[in-house]
Formats: sequence, structure tokens, C-alpha cells
Amino acid sequence: MKRSGFTLIELLVVIAIIAILIGLLLPAVQKVREAAARMKCQNNLKQIAIAMHSFESIYGRFPFGSGVCCTPTGPNWAVDIMPFAEQKNVVDSLNLTIANGMQNAVNATAVKQIIPMFICPSDPLSNSPVMPRFAAHNASPALALWYPASMGPTHMDACPFCPDGTPSATNFCCQGYNFGTTAGGGSPAGTFAGIFGRTSVTTVRFASVSDGLSGTFLVGETLPGDCTFLGVFSQNFPLSATSIPLNHMESAVDSNWYRTCGFKSKHAGGANFAMADGSVRFVGTTIDFVVYNGLGSRAGGEVASVP
Repeated sequence: MKRSGFTLIELLVVIAIIAILIGLLLPAVQKVREAAARMKCQNNLKQIAIAMHSFESIYGRFPFGSGVCCTPTGPNWAVDIMPFAEQKNVVDSLNLTIANGMQNAVNATAVKQIIPMFICPSDPLSNSPVMPRFAAHNASPALALWYPASMGPTHMDACPFCPDGTPSATNFCCQGYNFGTTAGGGSPAGTFAGIFGRTSVTTVRFASVSDGLSGTFLVGETLPGDCTFLGVFSQNFPLSATSIPLNHMESAVDSNWYRTCGFKSKHAGGANFAMADGSVRFVGTTIDFVVYNGLGSRAGGEVASVP
């Protein structure tokens, strides 16, 4: 009895059909996966915003962005809101009064704890979220930060993307001085344009956001692999500014933070932000730079909204 079977040509045809089907299905699978990751990022931002609101409700102010540069004791904004996001055990594991603060070796284990709320799965580096941070100033290695708090159009030691890079109170994209830490550019110490700054002098209340809570950035997405400062337990600026255009991609070294440490994401076409009213909005990369900085400032008098 003669056996029937596939000929070589038939087998090759079947393999080709399977390859075509995989080629058609793979983009759809990747699209679904990215949609889920983007939703997770939005949920994380919502959690952070709710914790921020809870902190403000209890203390009558938002937390300090971080202490003055570069090795203060005490927490930063991310650590401050942890008790309001079911992460009090993490705070309790830290010694926040010891010399050099979170950078001290006694905190080396605590700063490597994984806290999903601060990690965006759209970034491939999220698979290894404990990264070397800028060792001279921050705990390293430590948990990286995908959601820095917003300084708005605050001077980050330089404003290379602004038409006028000189910091002043009237410069739409370069205000305050030195992340809000020291005096300069005609501004006293503790001056910053957004809701957060790197200072223990000035904090912001809801009532101080005169541009409107729904039109002011609170927290946004970034890629910590592009900025070696941005860590959940960083004492030196776990913050970003709108003085850097949205989704500006540039390789990071420790000497160009004023170009690389802006808001950005791996999502197509833009990044997610939590607004000061607690809502989460997707902001497109094509947003006008003036409008973008208007959304960053808390009291600039602009009438700005997410397009």
C-alpha cells in the first residue's frame, strides 16, 4: 500500500504560510502588549498623583522635590509619598537621619527595593530596574525612576533649547536658578517655576498653583537610562524640567544633564503626564514648546491646556 505524505514543495509552502501568518500577527501582538504597558504607566502616574494629593491634604503642601545638592539627610518627594501608596515599610527600612542620607552604605539594601509604581514597563530597561546612578551624589546601584516630578521651565544649570538661555522671571522656558537651589539670575534661593524644585526652602500648596490644577504638570514620564541622576532614592534632582523639549533623545553622560534629563518615553508619539488635579493625560511630541512650558509653570499666568 502506497503511503501518502507531504512533498518537499508542499512542506515549504506550509512553512511559508506559517511565516506569513506570524509576520501578520506579531505586530498586532506587540501593539496589544504596548497598549497594556501604556495603560500600566498611566495607572502608575494615577497612583503617584493620588499619593501626592493625600500628602498635600495632610501637610497642607506638596513634598519638597529633594534637598539641596548633593548629599543631604532626609527624604525626597518619592520617599515622602510612599506611606500614602502602601509603601510605608520601605520608608521604615531607611535611615534618613544618618550622614550622607540615602547614599550612606547602611541604606544600600533598602534603595534597591523594587517598587512597581515607579517603573514603566514600556521601557526595555524596566526589566532591570536597579541601575547605577550618579555615584558621586546618589545612592548607587539603586532603583531607577521612570516618573520624575515636574520643575516646569526651571533652570537646570543651563537652558540650551530656549531661544534665550539666560534665566529670568520673564523667560518662558528658563526661570529660577540651579534647579531652584541657589540664588542667581535675579532670583533668590528656593525659586523654581513648577510644583517642585531642588530645595528645602520652598514648597508649594494647591492654592499656589494659580495657573489651574488641570493645566499644570505634576509628574511625567522619563527614561532613566538617559539620565544617570534619576532614581527613586536620589537626593540630587529626582526631577525633570520642561526646558528640555518633550521626547528629546540624546545619549547620557554625567556632564550633559541639562540636555538629557527631560520628560520622554518609549510610547509612540509622546509621553504620559499626571496633572496637578490628579488626571492623567497623554502629551504629543509635536506640542508647541511655548505651550509645553506653560503647562510646566504653576503661576506663569498662561492659559495652557493639553492639546
